[in-house]
Amino acid sequence: MDTMRAYRMIEWGRAPEFQEVPVPTPGPGQVVVKMAGAGLCGSDLHVMHAPPGFWPQDPPFTLGHENAGTVSAVGSGVLDLSEGDGVLVSGVGFCGSCDRCVAGLQNECRHLVMAGYGIGRDGGLAEYILVDAHHAVPIGDLDPRLAAPLADAGATSYHAVREQLPRLRPGSTAAVIGVGGLGAYAVQYLEKLTAARVVALDTVDHRLADARRLGAEETVLSGADAAEQVRDVMGGPVDVVFDFVGATPTLRTAIDIIGVGGRVVVAGIGGGEVPMGWEKLPMNGHFINSTGFTPAEYREIAAMAAAGDLELRSTEFAFDDVEKGFAALREGTVEGRALVVF
Repeated sequence: MDTMRAYRMIEWGRAPEFQEVPVPTPGPGQVVVKMAGAGLCGSDLHVMHAPPGFWPQDPPFTLGHENAGTVSAVGSGVLDLSEGDGVLVSGVGFCGSCDRCVAGLQNECRHLVMAGYGIGRDGGLAEYILVDAHHAVPIGDLDPRLAAPLADAGATSYHAVREQLPRLRPGSTAAVIGVGGLGAYAVQYLEKLTAARVVALDTVDHRLADARRLGAEETVLSGADAAEQVRDVMGGPVDVVFDFVGATPTLRTAIDIIGVGGRVVVAGIGGGEVPMGWEKLPMNGHFINSTGFTPAEYREIAAMAAAGDLELRSTEFAFDDVEKGFAALREGTVEGRALVVF
């Protein structure tokens, strides 16, 4: 039996480690993808340090939920993928057959509690990954190694921005809180797809400089007076705030800077909490938990990237150095997205 190296969670409370595991074989409706790139994400750190019972599926499983590569084997019944196709692997584990999926709302799948790749099901920090064919989205001529960050960071931020496009008309304003791996993509989408004036907030100076280069008109160094600074530089409240941190201080800032009819869109998983209810938000304010994305959105951002309309910036690590990648992620020294290349 052929084997491969995989970086795996063995049990909760124990550091992940490399193991030799069998190379997967596709069954009906499945494909095997030879990995080209796997993005490392704060969500991976949450998985690695989670207590027992926090996630619905227990180890052992291979980590890695931001995956791209080329199809290397095709199971029976798969008609729309062929060996050699470059693909993104969906980080949203949708069923494909419920009413929400059929309507194109795969991120709202009725069965979304199923295990995802890298979180319960074997993920992409391995030489090969076995996936259901409907989770593999073709990306044409786009290099799958470079495209890997689109599989989560690029897609999550795109979905959050795309849903708010009707609100971001000429004369509108938007704020992006946290302009690291996800927020930097959001700034690009806002610059390319909307007429909104954008302010970026972060605690790291070089990320704010990147945000300006990518299209933000204003930047604010996050701190206790961030809300006041934002209102000052933007000339009043902001129409839509995208929070890619999700900690209590950033949620409070987001609520403090919206006005009547304003929206707070939260895609960060920082575990923050703020009071909700009548008069806790401005009149007709909205607080939105934005989670996931759809295959259609994958195709849209892949087309943007292939046309050169997106900067796919990453700090690369060899597969053998995956632990160095996670260390850099913890230390905040990554420029762009942390990317394991195979």
